[in-house]
Amino acid sequence: MKQKSGAEGGTRILKYGIAVFLVLFLGIALEYFFNVPVLKSEFRGVTQVDMDQVAAEGFERTEEGFLLTEDHGTLSIGFGGIYMDKFVYHFDYDHLLNAKAYVCYYNEYGEADSNQDLILEDHNHKLADFSSLSIGKKVESIVLSVEKSQLGEPGTREEAADTPLLITGFSVSNEPLFNWYRLGFFWTVLGLAAFFWLCRGYLSQHIEAGFLAVCLSVGMLTIAALPANKVGFDEETHLYRAMGIASYPQGMNINQSVFSLMVPNLDAWPDNQPGSLSEQAALRDHLNEYGDYKTGDIHLEPVIPAGTVPAYLGQALILKVCKGFHVPWGIMLSLGRIGNLLVYAALLYFAIQKTPVGKGIMAVIGLMPTSMFLACTYSYDPWVTGWIYLGTALLLREVLNPEKEITWKSYLEILACFLLGCGAKAVYAPMVLTALLLPGKKFKDKKQRVLMRAGILLALLALLASFVLPVLIAPKETGDIRGGATSEVGQMSYILGHFFGYLKILFANILRSMPKMLFGRDIFSVQGHLADSPFTWLAMGLAAYVVITDTRVTSRESLKPGQKIWIFLMLGGSALLVWTSMYIAYTVPGQLVIAGVQGRYYLPILYLFYLLLNSRLVIARMKNMWYHTGVLTASAVLLLATLWQTVLVPLCM
Repeated sequence: MKQKSGAEGGTRILKYGIAVFLVLFLGIALEYFFNVPVLKSEFRGVTQVDMDQVAAEGFERTEEGFLLTEDHGTLSIGFGGIYMDKFVYHFDYDHLLNAKAYVCYYNEYGEADSNQDLILEDHNHKLADFSSLSIGKKVESIVLSVEKSQLGEPGTREEAADTPLLITGFSVSNEPLFNWYRLGFFWTVLGLAAFFWLCRGYLSQHIEAGFLAVCLSVGMLTIAALPANKVGFDEETHLYRAMGIASYPQGMNINQSVFSLMVPNLDAWPDNQPGSLSEQAALRDHLNEYGDYKTGDIHLEPVIPAGTVPAYLGQALILKVCKGFHVPWGIMLSLGRIGNLLVYAALLYFAIQKTPVGKGIMAVIGLMPTSMFLACTYSYDPWVTGWIYLGTALLLREVLNPEKEITWKSYLEILACFLLGCGAKAVYAPMVLTALLLPGKKFKDKKQRVLMRAGILLALLALLASFVLPVLIAPKETGDIRGGATSEVGQMSYILGHFFGYLKILFANILRSMPKMLFGRDIFSVQGHLADSPFTWLAMGLAAYVVITDTRVTSRESLKPGQKIWIFLMLGGSALLVWTSMYIAYTVPGQLVIAGVQGRYYLPILYLFYLLLNSRLVIARMKNMWYHTGVLTASAVLLLATLWQTVLVPLCM
């Protein structure tokens, strides 16, 4: 028997070893394949374009280059059909340079047709002095077009138009290069495929392990590929708070290069990201050289809402360690994002493991592009979602096993999870009341029942006191300045003076936006200031599939109609608080459309909402091995395709 066991172990090790070798080898082979057109090109290396080849309109030729003198200018260059991997132009401009490149290329029939130009929108970072455009085609000609009215951003365009713009040179780059981001993508795709196949038996009982593998592998690659710049929702605010905690108790001593990433600023304008591998490297090198986060002349002692402090501990811990080892600022900025990913991955792993129902539903929600994007940037949303999901999982485990008495340990774990999650965003306070689902026979005696339910109510009151009471007792003259002319005082006067009118406005806004915020683009595909995932159709189909078919349970009971009604009321209460908070803080008083509400605000309540839709009317008669592996594979394909289209190709090639 021992000999057989040893032989099986040796076979398994050999099988895994072969898989690792194939993943590494095939990844390198695919990366080589992507370099073949460059290796075959007639002109290799970097070729400077003779300025005499450039035909200018609206530009004036000077000794330094071409100076934009008209409202609209074009620079046209003929290339005669050479293969071009990248087109690079250098410039001298102290603002945000927005341009267009019209590329007349040879199509599949070997013909150049200017009516089918490849049009590249080129939005350059303020700190950049060159732009590298990925072409990858045989090019007949390129026309670079600049309009003064499109320079800068709204609010800065008059200043941008008056700033001299000088184009100083052009070059064609045909250099074979191992792109480590692209290679990492290939290794991730192949590695996950091998993992799913080799471990499909294990995944039949441990879908949480598959979630963790996808979350960490794709998440780490995403963090590595994202630029050292603001890309996420309110990421400057969350970075500011995480750095503040990492700098406690002495406060931050930073310079302008660091500070510019913690406030809305043209140096980190989120719509103008580094658009290539070389541009990302240039930005990171700049931040590494000039970013002083220890002895700078700007001293800050951030005021951080007490309830949100725990939500930043993962990010702050890594930033603290980086500070101790004097890690350069550009690298440190990216590493801090890993703290958020690790916390999110751990919380969802245990939540999926603990929940007795809807494991597939929770895993799919956790791996949606929006969910993962939040986990890969500075944010407290993953913390909120993770703790609420873990609390929900622990609660369902108790509710759906009514014969087993609840212990004080289990009760305190559930309450702690909800308090940690809702403490950072008290608008989800009604979720605490889902703990009242615990049936009477779960309690040892009447005293325990009274004490535990009283604790639930006290937790709710504490959360509401941190959010609702300050607005009711002492509303501020201004709300969130990002919402324009907002005023808590003004908005509260409208609500209290026309309460039923406000309810009509509230429900009209909720119902109008519900489809896209619960089932569509807004909750699945939005990725901060980057492009939305173009695969919303796949996300919607996958979500619908697991909601309908995930009937696998590890408990003897299922949610009863009365329990579902109570859950629905608590979810509705959370939604009402979300919308009301944005109406008070972010909407100009008296407006009929509530501003600022985003689909991601529904993520903490989405799992329970989907469970309400789940029934046993449709049962997927499929082994767990294939069901779990299939669901995880579809989630991984969705994430990787989104990563390729919205991050790697536009930002890392």
